[in-house]
Amino acid sequence: MSPRRLLPVGPLAVVLLAGCVCAPQPWAAAPAGERAVVFVVGGIGGLDPLQLWAPLTLPRAGVPHEIRVFEWTHGKFRFLRDLQDARHLLGEADRLADRVRDALALGRPVYLLGHSAGAGLVLEAAGRLPPGSLERVVVLSAAVSPIYDLRPALRASRGGVVSFNSCCDLFTLSWGTTQFGTVDRVYGPAAGLDGFRVPDGLDAEGQALYDRLVQRPWKWGMLLEGCGGGHHGPTMPLFLARHVAPWLRPPAEAGADVGVR
Repeated sequence: MSPRRLLPVGPLAVVLLAGCVCAPQPWAAAPAGERAVVFVVGGIGGLDPLQLWAPLTLPRAGVPHEIRVFEWTHGKFRFLRDLQDARHLLGEADRLADRVRDALALGRPVYLLGHSAGAGLVLEAAGRLPPGSLERVVVLSAAVSPIYDLRPALRASRGGVVSFNSCCDLFTLSWGTTQFGTVDRVYGPAAGLDGFRVPDGLDAEGQALYDRLVQRPWKWGMLLEGCGGGHHGPTMPLFLARHVAPWLRPPAEAGADVGVR
């Protein structure tokens, strides 16, 4: 059973308590140019709290970029259709990739941030983009299978893929995805539960790509940041400010320390 989640904390507390508790990996940033864009993609049902909290929290946590919510669902409360309509999700991944290309054409660096089924959408969109075109991809409680092939997304992201998972997210990412499937249509526990699996038999390129996957498991101390280990815990303001925002800051501001995988 997931520990009881604390109540969300307002933006003022985010400003006071936000800090870099994880050290992002450094990478070669895109050339200085226009203001960067973070595309935020929520999960099924059109009611994901990430879409509310990210635009409010991330700027107050030191992320200087434009925060742009990408809507992709069939509408409010249409949970099963969003989850199981793979053709629709892949079409929306194409549309997101087009939006990213538009931003890149204007010289704007791009980050992708996705939660739950939205994590699957951003990974699919990243895989449609040229190598090294994205700054970083961050996924929260990813509702894709642990064996999902991350190589296309890792190839596209100069800062790699950062995945936040929780072994306490049993109802949604174990029971739920076993009964109704992940967004890549695999029936079983999702990657957001215990993490992505590195494939066996990778060649040198594949191993180098997977070396850029950073996996951050839930810990008990995160209770104090409004994240009780449940499915929506990583979308809460203090968690976004202290754990997610550092991965979305420019390299010079994020610091040069090496994160722990």
